[in-house]
Amino acid sequence: MMLQHQLLDQLKALEQPIAYFQAPPLDKESFTWQNGRIPLLISAPHATSHSRSGRIKGEEEYTAALAQLLAQETGAYAMYTTYRSAGDPNWDIVAPYKSRLQQLVRRHDIRFVVDLHGMSNRHKFGIAVGTMNGRSCPNWESIIIQSLESHQFVMTNEKKVRSYSKLQWQGVVLNHPRFTGGVVNHTITRFVVESLGIAAAQIELCASIRIVHREQQFLPTFMGIAAGITQAYAALVHLIRKIAVTL
Repeated sequence: MMLQHQLLDQLKALEQPIAYFQAPPLDKESFTWQNGRIPLLISAPHATSHSRSGRIKGEEEYTAALAQLLAQETGAYAMYTTYRSAGDPNWDIVAPYKSRLQQLVRRHDIRFVVDLHGMSNRHKFGIAVGTMNGRSCPNWESIIIQSLESHQFVMTNEKKVRSYSKLQWQGVVLNHPRFTGGVVNHTITRFVVESLGIAAAQIELCASIRIVHREQQFLPTFMGIAAGITQAYAALVHLIRKIAVTL
């Protein structure tokens, strides 16, 4: 595993070209992908801003960088947005992102999708794992939890989270009502499971263990917790490798 400063520098470099608010050029799609060696794909459909029900929603910063670097280190495939999406790749039932994801899954015999997202610190826990209440990856849910726990993340629950007075970034919640992975909405995880017939899990990281550094014109400056980002990255590398062995 790379040193902390190397990890943070690489994530910053990979995130820098991501055009959060810019529409794609006429000859380009709003997303891209990179090939891998193992039958697992890391998806980051909200890496840039997008539109849901006519309302612009902000980007989930550094999910593109994390998807790229995790894929490079583990041999996974990666797919992520690079320009503003006209719709919502993770919400719309029909979306160009989902169509291309389907092509990649079938062409490369992908058998598991890790759908990477970012959530606000206001939820007061660090990681939300959504498995559609166990339906999206029944044979792998325990592997996901064990991988996170082996890197000093701690399972908690919605009731306990309500008692937190501040962010507990080491906390992990499984199938929190806001982050089920797709019990109600037509998420990437739900699409992969129901339409493509393979396993998937949605993983949400809070801002403090995802955003290395933000300095944008319209948003407040923000810097994540270096140790938390490093710990989350190491846990995800371990998780991907453990799942890959079983595919």
